[in-house]
Amino acid sequence: MKTKNNKNILIILLLLLSLVFGVIGYNIGKNNTIKEYKEKEELLHLLNRNSIENISIENNGVIYVIGHKSPDTDTVVSAIAYARLLNMLGYEAKAVITEEINNETKYILEQAGVDVPEQLYDASGENIFLVDHSEYAQAVEGLDDAHIVGVIDHHGVGSISTGNQVVYQGRPIGSTATIIWLDYLNYGLEIDKTIAYLLLGAILSDTNNLTGTTSSSVDAKAVEELAKIAGVDDVDSLYRKIHEEQLSYGDMSGLEILFSDYKEYEASGKKFGIGLINSIDEDASKKLSAMMKEALVEGVNMKEVDYLYASVGIRENGEKIDYIVPADEKSKTAFEAAFPDYDEYDGTAFIFRKGLGRKTLFVPGFTDYLASHPHE
Repeated sequence: MKTKNNKNILIILLLLLSLVFGVIGYNIGKNNTIKEYKEKEELLHLLNRNSIENISIENNGVIYVIGHKSPDTDTVVSAIAYARLLNMLGYEAKAVITEEINNETKYILEQAGVDVPEQLYDASGENIFLVDHSEYAQAVEGLDDAHIVGVIDHHGVGSISTGNQVVYQGRPIGSTATIIWLDYLNYGLEIDKTIAYLLLGAILSDTNNLTGTTSSSVDAKAVEELAKIAGVDDVDSLYRKIHEEQLSYGDMSGLEILFSDYKEYEASGKKFGIGLINSIDEDASKKLSAMMKEALVEGVNMKEVDYLYASVGIRENGEKIDYIVPADEKSKTAFEAAFPDYDEYDGTAFIFRKGLGRKTLFVPGFTDYLASHPHE
């Protein structure tokens, strides 16, 4: 009986020893796996950082990081956040703007405790890193004579060309700020609370709180992670505050509203401009459209474009309705030919009740029209 009990005890001891050695082996394997993962992650960060080490800088000068004319929140924040990233990598970089910023952007910068960047009036001879655009027509004056070192954008490929190597990134997602968030991750750089708040605000603005047609799962993940770092518990509440500022045109003149978010494009030898105006409902859209009709009469004489439009858009409660107001008969005729499937024309604006997003439908569609209808 004793012998049997001794055998049982021995078996139990062997099982316990096997379990102990198994746990030890598992932990050693797990630790090795974590170590290998961290080593690979650090190598990936290093390789990503090294991939821009040959950035072409003339005269060892400062790199000016700048967005487009009529700056919106995405373009201003992207410049600020990317200039900081370059600084962290050892480059002398400075965020600048092309023109005065809008109310929404002012609000976000104030909430983050960040000063409005200085304005760069002429890029001639300067090292320029472009964010949120790649069009000469949308760029700071003097870009033709500037030294372009990089482009980060989430729109289509524009007219910018260089003879030197450049840092170039273009992704089909909702915001340039999201691309820059990815760069911080890829380079293994810390995003502090201030930069997180700025990037979060820019993504919410440019994607209409992740409801825009170009919004992606990457934008959603960026919002989730940045909100944690920024200490924002209620993202929807933050967006409502941002959106209120976006809609607050206050005592701005019609021309100021028209050109507050304005972009120009060139296709098939023709130039066209589109001013984007945000509205809260259809009554407001009709009033804004009438105001834009008057402003466009003067605006068409101020801009060297062949066609000029105001796009008054509603992005509320899941609705996407756009009122497209042409500046003159020439603009009206071309637009109607390019987009014959509008829902209604009220004498002032062509109405699209499923939306006509500027970057997703308007610009590509009008570009195709100009390409298929060459003009003398």
